[in-house]
Amino acid sequence: MIGQTVAGQLMKSLRTRNYRQLWYSDNLMTSGEQMEFLILAWYVVNETSSPFWVSLFAALRFTGTMFAPLFGIVVDRYDRKKLLAFSRLGFGGIALIILALSFFGQLELWHVFVLTALSGMGRAFDNITRQTFIADLVERRDLSNAVALTRTGRDAVQIFALIAGGILLDRFGLTYTYLLVMFFHLSGVYFITRMKPPPRTPTARGMSVLSNLRESFQYAGKNQIILALLLLAFLVNMTGFPMNQGLTPVFAKDVLGTTSTGLGQLLGAYSAGSFIGSFAIAGIANIRSLGKFMIIGAILWHVGVLALAQTSFFSGAMLILALSGLAQSTCMVTMSILLLRNSSADIRGRIQGLRSLAVYGLPIGLLMSGGIAESISVSAALAINGIVGIVVTIAIVLRLRGVWRVP
Repeated sequence: MIGQTVAGQLMKSLRTRNYRQLWYSDNLMTSGEQMEFLILAWYVVNETSSPFWVSLFAALRFTGTMFAPLFGIVVDRYDRKKLLAFSRLGFGGIALIILALSFFGQLELWHVFVLTALSGMGRAFDNITRQTFIADLVERRDLSNAVALTRTGRDAVQIFALIAGGILLDRFGLTYTYLLVMFFHLSGVYFITRMKPPPRTPTARGMSVLSNLRESFQYAGKNQIILALLLLAFLVNMTGFPMNQGLTPVFAKDVLGTTSTGLGQLLGAYSAGSFIGSFAIAGIANIRSLGKFMIIGAILWHVGVLALAQTSFFSGAMLILALSGLAQSTCMVTMSILLLRNSSADIRGRIQGLRSLAVYGLPIGLLMSGGIAESISVSAALAINGIVGIVVTIAIVLRLRGVWRVP
């Protein structure tokens, strides 16, 4: 009976048909995205042997973040199901181009950079649409579970995608592994077409783009909780995410001396830790003190970044990455819940646009980290990120104390 109650709490959002279709699509898209990241990152590592070029590749995956506030306006104005289907079909098209170039032996480094930048534009738009769409599909009382369950599914499939991607790349090469990437992307589109979301009155119309942008920035500036969440989002993207989004491939090759299979295992360990964190949050019916969970998670995450800089053993790196993933998930899932809870429905898409603008900290952090890794070492880049992240997190909390107390 207790087991059934816990299982029911964990999976309750999946009883909503529209959310369930979105969940299936998200998991397939994440599988394709993560496998694609591993394949192309390893390609760049081997073509250049340069931490800076690897970091530049990783930064290009987030080119769309600079346009995130504009994307938020679009998401508030138009049909979110159609927007999501359009963006996900685009990912399939880009995967097809890379597959064709590789098949005919024409794939070059500049192709990877240009297509990754195009994909980065779509990824920012897709993230804003998906995050906003969740609140349309479930009841407010189920929002925490839906956000956490979305993250749980994505973290779970990342483990499979990264480990499987590394093994398949070692055994079959880029071309045949990319067939699976394209399959995942196109399957994700199929489940979006099966959705029948409830009717929604579009907002952000009747106002100019500049007026919409001004309203969203004013809303965030006047709300201490939203402001603190956006500042923390920018910080963790600049100092926390470069570890797994760009530096780990370099660390795997230069410090640990492993192959693409080893890289897949390292990134899989990080995703396993993330899965545990999001799964735990999804199972808590009425989680309290979300602000405290988020801040503690952010600090421990950066402790993990600092710890990774001190190790040169594969098993130790696996453990540190798993624990860092757990802390990262705790921080980011609670942050997403707080943003949705504390923003009104009529401006939610634009606030998610500002949240995605904060992701611009990641390409900045990746380029800075890549420069440090190139000139000093990848371990030095990790250590600096860890120290800066801990210090600035504490400074934000001391300046905007309300975020610590938010329930």
